[in-house]
Amino acid sequence: MYKQPITHTNRTAFVIAVDCSASMGGSTQINSLVLSRDKAVALIGNLLIDELIERATRNHKVRDYYDIAVIGYGNSSVRSLLPEVLGNGFVSVEYLAKFMPPYTTIFLDQIRPDNVVTNAPFTIHPWLTPIAKGNTPMYEALFSVRELVAEWCSRPENRHSFPPIIFNITDGGANDADSEAITSLAHSITDIATSDGNVLLINIHLSTQCEFTRSLLFPSNSSFSTEDRYCRMLFEMSSTLPQCMERLICDMIHPEGDGPFRGMAYNASPCDLLTILNIGTESVHRL
Repeated sequence: MYKQPITHTNRTAFVIAVDCSASMGGSTQINSLVLSRDKAVALIGNLLIDELIERATRNHKVRDYYDIAVIGYGNSSVRSLLPEVLGNGFVSVEYLAKFMPPYTTIFLDQIRPDNVVTNAPFTIHPWLTPIAKGNTPMYEALFSVRELVAEWCSRPENRHSFPPIIFNITDGGANDADSEAITSLAHSITDIATSDGNVLLINIHLSTQCEFTRSLLFPSNSSFSTEDRYCRMLFEMSSTLPQCMERLICDMIHPEGDGPFRGMAYNASPCDLLTILNIGTESVHRL
């Protein structure tokens, strides 16, 4: 299980779900960076999209190895955040790369080791822009995600592929359902499978809470503890990562506790998120 190499004949899919609600206007700290959560979400999403394109590039050409969907939820709506010409669902990474926006430089507050705050430049492709409006229809968004991945997995050409991976980036405060309903829906998503394994749901929690003094990656069932109900909900929603990934997790981040580990991160930095991607797409390295 979870061993199928990703090639142009055995493709996979990625969904990036982005919380765009008003609560994302609050501030957060990701390691040394201090920024609003909507800016954090945009930065994380942009880095993920760029990394996915980079991983599909061979000899300066983007190969058709997987599909990507980017869904924003907030302000009472769920919609694609990719260029309108690409539609509302999945788009192949090969085609998406044709719409690469020009590089832009953004400035973010960074806390130096001596606690002095400086304004540091970061150069990115601005696929996503910060949005913080309205309520948080997370249930509706996850329902849309379930429809997308169920349809993708049902296609004959995808039935034996490495299963889709979903990244949900949020502060966890949904408005359209309670925690039990959202968790149940999340489990129905991770019940969807190809012959190579179940869909993987990785939740990335951005919070103003200072409960964790450093980024938390892949908490284990035995070591995770929190008083934050939103953080607990996201933990319960997240996939239990397969045993074949445990060695990679232990080698790369030296987590607390023993497996099984959950597909979750707390106030993760962009570098931390690339660690998640490295593990979640390990088979990409075998292209």
